[in-house]
Amino acid sequence: MSKWVDDGEHRVADILFGDQPVDDTLYLRLYTNDTEPAETAKLVDVTEVSGNGYSAKALSRGSWTISGEQATYAQQTFEASEAWGNVYGYYVATSSGETGVLLAVEHFTNGPYNVQSAGDQIKITPKITID
Repeated sequence: MSKWVDDGEHRVADILFGDQPVDDTLYLRLYTNDTEPAETAKLVDVTEVSGNGYSAKALSRGSWTISGEQATYAQQTFEASEAWGNVYGYYVATSSGETGVLLAVEHFTNGPYNVQSAGDQIKITPKITID
């Protein structure tokens, strides 16, 4: 289950209590950092998978299932066209590129997943807990 990072918590507060507009789309992205990003991590601190068929997945607003303190999105499949190497986790951000805000991260407890060839897949059901 993902953990919020400070920038994500600030973003939510800015939307609820400030004048920041709501993001219509968030993005699910994979990272290759071998250690879990800290709660103080920024988007630039996370090394995203790149190339070989990889692209971030758009997560549309209103498509999350909310149950108690948890928001869950439908399973997303990332498929490689060539090797990506070790993938250690996923993150949710406000953009699909280098700009934007890092909201939440999850370091795989059963990873890393070593993506070595075309057709290798990583399937993720994004979950974020509000606590």
